[in-house]
Amino acid sequence: MAPIWVPVVLSVALLLFRGSYSSSEGSWCYNEPQCGPNTWLSVGECAGKRQSPINIISAEAIANPSLGAVTLTNYDDSKKLLEIKNTGKTVDIELGDGLYLAGHGLPSSYTAKSFHLHWGNGVSKPGSEHNIDGKRYSMELHIVHTKNNMSVSDAVKDPEGIAVLGFFLEGSEKAKGKTAQAWELFTKNLQKVSEKGEDTDLTSTVSLLDLVGSTDLGHYYRYSGSLTTPKCSEAVIWTVFAKPILVSPKVVAAFPSELHSTDSSSGPQIENNFRPLQKIGERKVEASASLKANSASSFISQPVMLLFFLFITTLASSLPFQRL
Repeated sequence: MAPIWVPVVLSVALLLFRGSYSSSEGSWCYNEPQCGPNTWLSVGECAGKRQSPINIISAEAIANPSLGAVTLTNYDDSKKLLEIKNTGKTVDIELGDGLYLAGHGLPSSYTAKSFHLHWGNGVSKPGSEHNIDGKRYSMELHIVHTKNNMSVSDAVKDPEGIAVLGFFLEGSEKAKGKTAQAWELFTKNLQKVSEKGEDTDLTSTVSLLDLVGSTDLGHYYRYSGSLTTPKCSEAVIWTVFAKPILVSPKVVAAFPSELHSTDSSSGPQIENNFRPLQKIGERKVEASASLKANSASSFISQPVMLLFFLFITTLASSLPFQRL
């Protein structure tokens, strides 16, 4: 029989291991109890009051007439997608210099550094991080920019150091045209980085503008938040576009089926890599001028038409009937 102190020592050791595992940088995860989102609160700023993602309630978004369409410079350059890497939690795409973001509400010019995605497990199990009025889309694309071309490590120290463009992707059989084809072409690269740690240079002719497609750059929500992965730095100006990009269902299915979270092709697949929704607290979400105007027009038009119809019907019934 083992000495009575052995179980006690083992229990303490296990608790210490779990504590260090959940709090050390790089050891976090999405789907395991010992390192999942519930343990992130002890990491960096993950317990802060300005966390992301959030559920955006469109009716409560405040119209900001100064928020016009954002300006994207050189997004049409197909040579700017340099490298794709499987991080074990997503795929991260390194971008070349010279891609810029500007617009009202942004305190400076921002330079694109990389982009990555979040997903669930196919079209039937959506995995976008942000929600709009409680709706979760199939996937979410995040394009990360830093203020005045700072390094990311420096940018996270500035409350406005990072600007992220968030685009929803929705798997649909209606996905057609150049944008849908661009995503299918891009997705073929996933098989080259199937295992964690694998990376490869990108030589395709796809540009960021090809992937963004015909998204209305004037229809978006804006709020102050954080990175959605540890250390959850509260340094992000979020721009979340309202209308999703339509992609083929097979594109949505490819991410969880092709990518693995370990350095083994038989290891677990990367799926449901989205952070749970965070409390908005006292923050306000702003809506761009054209988005709010469009929403108001859609909301008012139906009641107005109904009232007009009732008015005409009442008027007609009060008129004397004349036999022809």
